[in-house]
Amino acid sequence: MLPSEVEKHEQVEGISWSIPCVTIEDKPRFTWRGMHLDVGRHFAPVEFVKKYIDLLTSYKMNTFHWHLTEDQGWRIEIKKYPKLTEIGSKRRETMGDSTPYGGFYTQEEIKEVVKYAKERFITIVPEIEMPGHSLAAITAYPELSCTGGPFEVGTTWGVFEDVYCAGNEKTFKFLKDVLKEVIGLFPGKFFHIGGDECPKARWKKCPKCQARIKKNKLGNEHRLQSYFVQRIERFLRSKGKRLVGWDEILEGGLAPGATVMSWRGTEGGIAAAKANHDVIMTPTSHCYFDYYQGVPEYEPKAIGGFLPLDTVYDFEPVPKELTSKQSKHILGAQGNVWTEWMPNTRQVEYMVLPRLLAMSEVVWTAKSQRNYDDFIKRLEQHYDRFVYRDFNFRVPTPLGLGAKRYIFEPTEIELRSPVTSASIFYRFDGLDPTEESIEYTKPIRIADDYTLKK
Repeated sequence: MLPSEVEKHEQVEGISWSIPCVTIEDKPRFTWRGMHLDVGRHFAPVEFVKKYIDLLTSYKMNTFHWHLTEDQGWRIEIKKYPKLTEIGSKRRETMGDSTPYGGFYTQEEIKEVVKYAKERFITIVPEIEMPGHSLAAITAYPELSCTGGPFEVGTTWGVFEDVYCAGNEKTFKFLKDVLKEVIGLFPGKFFHIGGDECPKARWKKCPKCQARIKKNKLGNEHRLQSYFVQRIERFLRSKGKRLVGWDEILEGGLAPGATVMSWRGTEGGIAAAKANHDVIMTPTSHCYFDYYQGVPEYEPKAIGGFLPLDTVYDFEPVPKELTSKQSKHILGAQGNVWTEWMPNTRQVEYMVLPRLLAMSEVVWTAKSQRNYDDFIKRLEQHYDRFVYRDFNFRVPTPLGLGAKRYIFEPTEIELRSPVTSASIFYRFDGLDPTEESIEYTKPIRIADDYTLKK
């Protein structure tokens, strides 16, 4: 409602700082309006986490999912187990880069961030991964594994077979001790335990895990994972917390009070909602902001996939397969930011903006009231705001052609700029356009073999 210059850090002259007299009747569609940040693969300092929180609150998000532990780094101080950060927060190299890498948050820093978020009406949901994605933890404490190690903190991206031993009581004592300390830092009611991508190879050969399966008549390793998650769910419930896990926690039977975060499509969320479990929708198809935003050869290195702005905006979190009663279990949705290929926070910003704004409208506004063309027009004023606030961002590519496309007959290409004041330049020789290239002023006639770059 104020001019974008309000975001500047220095005094601005010559602008009327006035807000019209209005009445606003508005409310969010969903209670969970979330954004996620993985700091395990690449660490984000406290200053950036606060900047990220500022961004979320600016666009009416209310939940920050903080992914704090991974195979490649344990990022939160646990006083009872100091080796988690002394050893588990550091890796000797990263994907062939021989530079040692590390970083973690002290508990005082965590408290500082939690307080900062609360003042801005953001609830932080911490994630402590289990039983998989735990290589950093068992490198520090190898006795919690099936084999006893030795291990090293992950230096590559992917899924590792060494995980917590589900047949060892020491594992559950360790995790309960860790959770007690983390619970004391985060006052929100939800607690994320991961539960995804846990290989069962070690469990199949582990005498302790097989003894647990036999003693508890579990039948197989999938039900052993369900046993693991259900024990943790009961402990969290005893501390007044609600367990959240990725949709793999459905395998082998779902813990009674668990909330499912559906990422491998919407099927897991549908199954959970039909079983009367709460759900957060975050499928890769619409919510993974580590995916490319444009043609890969013109974008920073990413994990793969393709998620343009209009696809994010088109997301509908409530599947049509659900009844109106079942639909009430859809708490909302969130965008996920996995940082394997985001080595610095400027790249995180680039991958998030402006897709975050599309997700904001998805979780706030009814689908019947959303209009992408209108959204693109309203988005323009925010580019200046990003600049004034020192956010890196991606300006959407010219509209009307999309990504790579092959055309087999004479046609006219009509382009539109997503920014009113911007110009479009193009060329046909395969080189990247510059301001010296052809400026677009009318539809482009294509009748011969050309490669159009804009």
